[in-house]
Amino acid sequence: MSPSPPVYARFIDWFRPLAGRGVISGDHLTILLAGVVGLAAGVGAAFFGTLIEFFTDHTFGLAAESRLDPATSWWLWTLVIVLSPPIGMLVVAWVTRTFAPEAMGLGVPEVIAAVARHDGVIRPRAAVVKILASGISIGMGGSVGREGPIVQIGSAVGSAAGQLMRLSAKNIKVLVAAGAAAGISATFNAPLAGVIFASEIILGSFAVESLTPIVLASVLADVVQQHIGEHRFDPAFKDLEFQFAGAWVELPSYLLLGLVAGVAAAGFIKVLYGLQDVTERWIPDWRKRALALGAIVGLVGAFYPVPPPAASEDSQTASLMHLPPIMGVGYPVVDHALHLTIEGHEKPSSKKEFEFFSGMFRMAPERAVVVPQDRLWNELLWLAPLVLLKPVMTGLTIAGGGSGGVFAPSLFLGATLGGTFGLLVNLVMPAYSHAPGVYAIVGMAAVVAGATHGVLSAILIVYEMTDQYEIILPIMAAAGVSSVVTKMLETDSIYYKKLSRRGEFISRGHDLHNLDHVMVRDVMVRHFPTLRPGDNAAQIIKIARENPAIESLPVLGADGKLIGIIRAEDLHRVLDSDLTPALVNAEDIALRAPLSVLPSANLIEAMRDFGARDVETLPVEVGVGESRRLVGLLLRADVMRRYRQEMLKRH
Repeated sequence: MSPSPPVYARFIDWFRPLAGRGVISGDHLTILLAGVVGLAAGVGAAFFGTLIEFFTDHTFGLAAESRLDPATSWWLWTLVIVLSPPIGMLVVAWVTRTFAPEAMGLGVPEVIAAVARHDGVIRPRAAVVKILASGISIGMGGSVGREGPIVQIGSAVGSAAGQLMRLSAKNIKVLVAAGAAAGISATFNAPLAGVIFASEIILGSFAVESLTPIVLASVLADVVQQHIGEHRFDPAFKDLEFQFAGAWVELPSYLLLGLVAGVAAAGFIKVLYGLQDVTERWIPDWRKRALALGAIVGLVGAFYPVPPPAASEDSQTASLMHLPPIMGVGYPVVDHALHLTIEGHEKPSSKKEFEFFSGMFRMAPERAVVVPQDRLWNELLWLAPLVLLKPVMTGLTIAGGGSGGVFAPSLFLGATLGGTFGLLVNLVMPAYSHAPGVYAIVGMAAVVAGATHGVLSAILIVYEMTDQYEIILPIMAAAGVSSVVTKMLETDSIYYKKLSRRGEFISRGHDLHNLDHVMVRDVMVRHFPTLRPGDNAAQIIKIARENPAIESLPVLGADGKLIGIIRAEDLHRVLDSDLTPALVNAEDIALRAPLSVLPSANLIEAMRDFGARDVETLPVEVGVGESRRLVGLLLRADVMRRYRQEMLKRH
């Protein structure tokens, strides 16, 4: 007697026939599966956080806490901190190279490539390997983030679900994006940002038909997070109460921060990939490279001063600062920067003392990191080097074979850059400045917007992480400026850079916007041959041979109005038949009432029309009714040539 199949197998076998018979359409099944993917990603994110915490508590985290005890051997525990990253990177490099090379590095670029190139197909083992490799890499001190891995894990779950149910490539891609959205939502307690990230970064499209599954997955993942996750009902960085009341005198400083953040984001991209090139050339053997680069990360982490010199004694953030600042995800440092304020600036939380256009702010006093006026330079000298060290340590971790994301390092870079900028502004122009913590929040959004080229994602994710809608205007202004500056200095985003370096120039939905400013009149052929209704096949062939670039020839009536077009396949069909060419007229074989375009239409609309009738040539007409007349021909080959030209401008 054969054993009964597993429950999940019976469930799948029950659903497949329903989908095949049309009882459940592919789109409806995609929505149902998106809910399952959201729940699974929520659980996966919670498990992933626990895994990182486990490795941290038993390696460099335990050593960092133990060496604070005077009764223990300081040098022994320092040695443990130094050795944790190289051992972790060596193990991770071996695991990923052996079992799933796509789990190496960042994670998000592989998801983008899977959607754009491979119909959304991601191997299920990639999720298992990624969660283990990234857990070890981050938990043992690698200077990377956990958001990229959880995006790849959620996307792999979505892809596996679509493949199991034998859905179409379109629906599998939607489930991949739903998994990515669920991962962001569960990691940050940011469901709205998850939806925007998946649409803007992963799919490259805000198509309405894909939003419902993505939204459902993001919502359910966050519900799971609220029950078993790290943040529950709180934002990722809580107890922030800043206000921006439209103070004109402060706006220039936020715009300047956006410019500086744009330069920093471009520098981060160049450092990240430049270090990979240099270290692979200097240390070709991946084992030696993992040990050498990991040791550098460990040394810097072990000897960089841990407690910030100006942290308030009663600050809750100070209790989180025993971990080496540049090792692991680095959120304690980010939290510290976000709560920075200057002694004498803090205001009571009473709204009565808030003056419109004053630029005052409020902060919960028990969480504020209050920096005395005479210790501003101490805080600045501790915080500023982290702006340079974090990108380098992240680059070394990735180059050494570590597995993890760059989203958290981007947040770290933005927070420390913003905090440093805020301290400097307060030193130089105290009357025109805000709290350093405000600049840290704005800096996070600005650097993320620049590094990812995803302005909407950056704005929303920082807003949901900090629950600071009150300063959304500075966030939006700085993020917009930063994105423009970064694109001027670095064409590709931090994710696309990895793909373009290996020769994959991926055209996404939003790339078509390169054509929305190009009009049909700019590309159409204005001088073209025409046929009369009575022209026979021999005459048509003669004109076609004289104009080989024109795929379809227009047929005009005696009044000059368009009757139809003759395509190459129409002519071949006549020649392959037994009909005498002299007896076949243009009017007999013309495609009647062809779809035409206006000269004022853009090329995105024209590409849609090409697909609607599957033709190589579209007539270009002006006027309505009796006044319609043919003014040109739009060739598909010319449109594609122009598209390639526009794409090359980006690269």
